[in-house]
Amino acid sequence: MKNKLLIVILICCTLLFSFTFSRDTSDKLVFNNLMFEFVATNGYGNNIYIDNFRVGVQYNNDLAIAGFNLQDKNYLVPGQTSIMVLPVVTINNNGKNSNSGATVTMVVTSPAYSSTKPVPVITPGYSATVNFDSISFSSNVSKDVKIFITWASDQWHYNDTLIQATIFHPGVKRKVLYEAHTSTTCGPCASMNPYLDAFVQDKFDSLVPIKYHAWWPATGDPMFNANPDQARVRIFYNGINSIPALMVDGIILQISSYNVLSNLQNPLTTRLATGAPLSISVTDTRIAGDSIKANVTVNIVSPLSPNGNFRLRAVANERKITYSTPPGSNGETIFYDVFRWMYPNTDGIQIPLTTGTYNYEFRYKRQAAWVDSMMYTAVFVQNDVTKEVMNCNKARNYYVDNVIAANKKFNNTVTDVSGSQVCLNNEIKKFDIQSGHYFENFETLFPAPGWQLINPDYSTTFMQYASTNGPSFPGTHSIRYNCFMYDAIGQMDYLKTMLYSNIDPSDSLIFEYAHAVRPGYTDRLRLLMSTNGGVSFPNVVFDKSGSVLATAPDQSTSFVPSSSSQWGRFAIRIGDIPLGVEPVGNNIPASYSLSQNYPNPFNPKTIIKFTIPSFEGGMTVLKVYDVLGKEVATLINENLKAGSYETEFDGSNLSSGIYFYKLKTNNFSSVKRMLLVK
Repeated sequence: MKNKLLIVILICCTLLFSFTFSRDTSDKLVFNNLMFEFVATNGYGNNIYIDNFRVGVQYNNDLAIAGFNLQDKNYLVPGQTSIMVLPVVTINNNGKNSNSGATVTMVVTSPAYSSTKPVPVITPGYSATVNFDSISFSSNVSKDVKIFITWASDQWHYNDTLIQATIFHPGVKRKVLYEAHTSTTCGPCASMNPYLDAFVQDKFDSLVPIKYHAWWPATGDPMFNANPDQARVRIFYNGINSIPALMVDGIILQISSYNVLSNLQNPLTTRLATGAPLSISVTDTRIAGDSIKANVTVNIVSPLSPNGNFRLRAVANERKITYSTPPGSNGETIFYDVFRWMYPNTDGIQIPLTTGTYNYEFRYKRQAAWVDSMMYTAVFVQNDVTKEVMNCNKARNYYVDNVIAANKKFNNTVTDVSGSQVCLNNEIKKFDIQSGHYFENFETLFPAPGWQLINPDYSTTFMQYASTNGPSFPGTHSIRYNCFMYDAIGQMDYLKTMLYSNIDPSDSLIFEYAHAVRPGYTDRLRLLMSTNGGVSFPNVVFDKSGSVLATAPDQSTSFVPSSSSQWGRFAIRIGDIPLGVEPVGNNIPASYSLSQNYPNPFNPKTIIKFTIPSFEGGMTVLKVYDVLGKEVATLINENLKAGSYETEFDGSNLSSGIYFYKLKTNNFSSVKRMLLVK
């Protein structure tokens, strides 16, 4: 009865269709809500490389507002009723030429404030910061901030202005999350970890440490092998490509050089000077002999930003692990604050945005390898949109023994650390151009801001590679999909781009790729397009495999392009990309049908197939709803001719649960159920 009622509700809903085209102020037809997705299908063949992904046209002269050090919602430390802040604006040069004669202006309301500063000369592909005069903010008083660039030579004004309502709410004292990344096979980690361990001990009451063990530079780290799936997720989430590396509160990255005290102290000082919108506490209770109950209280004292996605995550940490002999090649035998497990999973639990006190409980079983007296729960709330950690805490507030930094003293002088040793070093040189016309050259952290990596088996996937670069633009990095070492034949991995809007149909999509066939094996690379913001990707932009994908001669060893001639270039006008779904096969069905999605249950993608008979054709609508009858996705809304069709549904941005998909034409309607399990 409940299912019948639910179907009636779905059929009776009045639904709106959101168009992917719009007109700008000049009445010009443009694309909005575009997203692209690379899909690599592993054939255990040879490596696939991607570089210099572009949407639109790079102008000769283009400056862009890239960042502002104040968010829409900011928080005071306890006892403050006002604050004097120094606004800092980051400006990117997205063009091909250096700038000259540009200014940037900041205007603030109540009381009136206006200041104009010169923009320094910026080399193309680089950024610069401009400091403005200080501004006073009182608690709970919003100010409208407008920042704009003035430059007569600028050819693209879509990215010249930032407008933001900025407010400081009362906050609470924070603790700071130190997420370290290491490995027993990493030599530089062995020399740097003692400094970090000593610092953590000294500041144990002010910070929460978690150490993730990685699978490089060589396999075999037992602490990674104990939970490889979740460790990979967090390492990818933090954008880590070289170790040792430290991520502070999700937003401050320190690569190696822990022996310089300021590299550890400065991030802590910076974060402790800012208030937090919530407090968080956790208490561990041993139950049933081998299990732990963690009671977590989150007290939100000021409202969270509606633009955020705030997740509570709980971690089983082991304070100290001791081996009688080194478990890896770097000689380490003692390891502190080791990540064991994350609950309920790496996605965490979404918390409310409104003020109030919220209680949560996590229960988990202590595994056989975990030493009970060393286990404790660490918790943190993180905004998955910005990756900023809002606050954190831990159930253990004492350390085991005195950690000695290998009888070494911290270097307190200012040191050039650009040559520091790391494993798989990812040197940051330039920002990735992303303006109204978009350019991603993969020179900085990967995935790039706004991009998303989906690695279903948490094994080999798209990764930044530092030994080759596409020929169109200078640089040292590209993206590699390592088919040569990947024996999971048929496995597909996904790399989604950021969301693009205000794209002219005459604009181009361009990227470079490289591949060499490994004789006897076939790999495949596709690029798909979404016109609904990434809900579905029915539009095939690029699809090549085997010898058609190859840009270099066959090679039985691991392929790395050695010259520009071994790269291919793909280009297409956005307006020339075929839209909608296309029939599958040549047979014309005799009747309507809506098949059960496959796979089901699914995570995060599934395929939906349907047929339109030979005597029909016309407007076809395929939509997805949640259990309350609310539309969550429009997969198809267009005129289709008779044929067999299939489309992909991506539930990456949805919660686990039951969903319904409904196919409706002029003479047919059908609803089926599917289950998303994360």
